[in-house]
Amino acid sequence: MSKQTPQPTASPWARTADSAVHGYGLYAAKDIPKGTRVIEYVGEKISKAEADRRDQDRRDGREEGGDGCVYIFELNERYDVDGDVSWNTARLINHSCEPNCKPEYAEGGIWISAKRNIAEGEELNYDYGFDWENYDEHPCRCGAPNCCGYIVDKSQRWRIRQAEAKAAGKKAKGKKLPPAHPLTKLKWGDLLQLRARMIADPKRSLAIAESLTSGQLQSRIGLISGASSFFRGGLTAYTIDAKVDLLDVDRATAESCNAVSETVAKQMARGVARKFGATMGLATTGYAEPDEAHDVEVPFAYWAIAIKGPRGRWTETVGKVQGKGLSRVKMQVKVANEVIAQLVDLLQTSGS
Repeated sequence: MSKQTPQPTASPWARTADSAVHGYGLYAAKDIPKGTRVIEYVGEKISKAEADRRDQDRRDGREEGGDGCVYIFELNERYDVDGDVSWNTARLINHSCEPNCKPEYAEGGIWISAKRNIAEGEELNYDYGFDWENYDEHPCRCGAPNCCGYIVDKSQRWRIRQAEAKAAGKKAKGKKLPPAHPLTKLKWGDLLQLRARMIADPKRSLAIAESLTSGQLQSRIGLISGASSFFRGGLTAYTIDAKVDLLDVDRATAESCNAVSETVAKQMARGVARKFGATMGLATTGYAEPDEAHDVEVPFAYWAIAIKGPRGRWTETVGKVQGKGLSRVKMQVKVANEVIAQLVDLLQTSGS
């Protein structure tokens, strides 16, 4: 009598759905706290030799038109796990170069655990950790800002960039890479959580008014696939006249503080939401660098989030960011990251 096929693994934390990255994917069925073991990666326990043989079969099959997907996980020094079985639901999890999950060895098995807090509706992913050899066999479509175009372990991605630079005729070997620009430090995980929380309610929409951050918030939102489903638009208003004319900021209030105060930030947030017909407005205003004319020795900024509630009533959340020792660009990045993180937290805690 043949052995009965195991039932597909299930998890209260995950659900399956079509993926924009590749085929099917797994999505957070509810908010997942950092460190949670989301689902076990199961499959057939095989020897290292058998794993090598199956990997070669996969390569041969790829040359004949197969998909070439890799499901073999290292279990220990003697054995691997081949997850290419129908009951391994975790095999549907796609790769990302900026993942929200990671593999974890526990209780004699392999688990996919939350690397950070994950919002309901986010697609689950982890770094497949492929070696850079034969990298061109595994193109990547994860969309993360740090993606090198191929599914390769984070520690090896520099090799891909070096190889492509060499192929393009550039001298990459022995040449120091330029220092990372501060804009590369944006919090990609916060943006993905924001998208999930915004699209969870079709009535939610967002507009942005910027002064100090000079378009960086809008640029970040624009990086998100599907942002047009909730982002109505935004504008940058540097001068007092622009804030008054475009965002209905009170002139007397603005002139009394050079348009830098909690009150002005609130008015900007409400004003931009009304202008674009959004239910939420974000705003930033402040000094990105010292300003002798206004006795500002240390950069600082105010941010505000305005949310339109029942009967058209507005509720506002405000905060202040200090930038001692920061350059102009780094201060702008810090404020942009802060306000997006605050919006994510607000949506999670208030359910707005």
